[in-house]
Amino acid sequence: MNAPPPRAVLWDMDGTLALSEPLHMHTLIAALAHYGIQAGDELHPLMFGRTGLDVYRICRERFGIEADFDTWSALRAARYVAEAPQLEARPGALELWRAAHAAGLRQAIVSNAGRMLLEANLNALGLQAPGRVSVSASDVRNGKPDPEGYLRAAYLLDVAPAEAIAIEDSPTGARAALAAGMRVLGWPDAGASEANANFPHGTQIVRSAREIAAALGLPGALFFEPASEPASEPSPHTTPC
Repeated sequence: MNAPPPRAVLWDMDGTLALSEPLHMHTLIAALAHYGIQAGDELHPLMFGRTGLDVYRICRERFGIEADFDTWSALRAARYVAEAPQLEARPGALELWRAAHAAGLRQAIVSNAGRMLLEANLNALGLQAPGRVSVSASDVRNGKPDPEGYLRAAYLLDVAPAEAIAIEDSPTGARAALAAGMRVLGWPDAGASEANANFPHGTQIVRSAREIAAALGLPGALFFEPASEPASEPSPHTTPC
C-alpha cells in the first residue's frame, strides 16, 4: 500500500542540508584546546547528532571542563560563525529544496544546533527568508531525540505530523521524527560509522537525491546524481513507502 503524498518536508540541518559536521568538530577541538585539552576526531561518534548542551555535559564529565555552559558556548559559537560562510550544501540538497518548493510542499528546518549557529548555516546556504520556519535547540525544552522540535515545526507549518516527511542523516534525529509520528528518510553519509548509520526501525534509508525525490513525489529527472552519493542498496531498516 502506497503512502499518501506528503504536504510538508522537515529537514535536519547539520549533515543533511549543510556539510557542517567537520566545522562543528573543528570548533569543539579548538574549544577543548583553549582549556589545555588535546582531542581529535575520535570524539565524533560521541557527539554526532547531539545538542550543544549534551556535548558540553559530555566534555565536562570526560575532561573536567570547569567553564560554565554560557562561556563554553560563546567560545564555540564565535569560531563557528566566523567560519560558517565557507560552508557548502550537501550535494543534491538545495536542488531538492527548490524542487519541493516548486511542487508546493511546505518546508521547515529542525536542528539540534542553537539559534545562532542555525542562522549562520541558513545564511551560508542562502536559505534565510522572511517567514522561513525553523526550530533550533534554543526554541525547545528538549532537543532530539525528543520529538518536541518536529512537533513544533509541524504546528508552525499547520500540518499534521503524519502529513510530513522528515529527512535526517543521524539515528538520533530519526528517532525524534518517528516519535513525532512522521515518515522518516534516513540519508546517512557514505562514510558514516556503523553506529552513526544504525537507524531505528521504521526509517526509510535513501542513498541519493534521486531516491529522496522519488520518496517525496518529485520529478527525479530534475536531479543530477552526485558522484559522492552511491546507488542504494537494500537495508534492514528500509520500510516501504
